[in-house]
Amino acid sequence: MKVNNYWVFGYGSIIWQNEDIKPIEIVDAELVGAHRSFNKKSIVNRGTKEFPGLALGLEYGGKCFGKAFQVNEESFEILKRREGGYNQIKTPNDKMKISDINGNIIKDCIVFFPNTSGKNYLKPNTTLQEKADIIRAGAQGTKSNAKEYLKEIKGFLNKYGIEDEEIEILYKLVFNNII
Repeated sequence: MKVNNYWVFGYGSIIWQNEDIKPIEIVDAELVGAHRSFNKKSIVNRGTKEFPGLALGLEYGGKCFGKAFQVNEESFEILKRREGGYNQIKTPNDKMKISDINGNIIKDCIVFFPNTSGKNYLKPNTTLQEKADIIRAGAQGTKSNAKEYLKEIKGFLNKYGIEDEEIEILYKLVFNNII
């Protein structure tokens, strides 16, 4: 019986919260063709229906650094449940590709991309101030709240020397209420 393993690109909390998926292999990776964006209301993990938080998603254009995880079929099913509300996009494709730090393309790597027609998706014209207001007002979810999540994301990016202008501005707006 053939065992199916999958490559999945992580750009958010999966990078540091991956015990449940028991990765077989983890490599530093870069996604070209999309960038991080706090563009999905979180009504379970990082907030509630009454007081949603925000979670990271992607928007087309640009690039972002993250991790590629090789997981078995059972772990991939866990990931699909965990990433409910996101579409699975296989790369490389005509819009995106993922490569390791040596520039090798990771074939058949899945990216969880927000459902842009979903009711919890924030349109790209949502301002950073509006996003900061949602993050500040969000309640505690099952995993944390959006403020803690933002701190974790910023910490990860700083650890790897990654500059992400949106994350930096959001952090200042949420924690200092200034730019």
